[in-house]
Amino acid sequence: MIASVDARTKTFTIVGKEKSRAFKITDATKLMKSGNPATMKDVVANEEVRGSYWKAADGNLEAKTVKLGPMTEAEKAVVANKSSRKHKDADAMASPAASVERSPAASASPKP
Repeated sequence: MIASVDARTKTFTIVGKEKSRAFKITDATKLMKSGNPATMKDVVANEEVRGSYWKAADGNLEAKTVKLGPMTEAEKAVVANKSSRKHKDADAMASPAASVERSPAASASPKP
């Protein structure tokens, strides 16, 4: 959730559990709202936000992508699909010994 916006410096701040972070919008930032291109004017306080960023050499956080507003149904489907695949992969790897088959010769008792 966006806590504050400074249009003059092209930054917005989000409040996290441990600290607040300010993100800089640059000419390279891809701004989207509801799947459509957006501008700095669309970045407002109390708006849901998600995206990606990198840490610049000077320590500032520069936004790469910014998606404003609630997740679209298509985005929710992608997240759900990724989550489902992770759970399936984790279940498959949880017990590798259970999937190992023993050969009859290895389990047979020695002949007298």
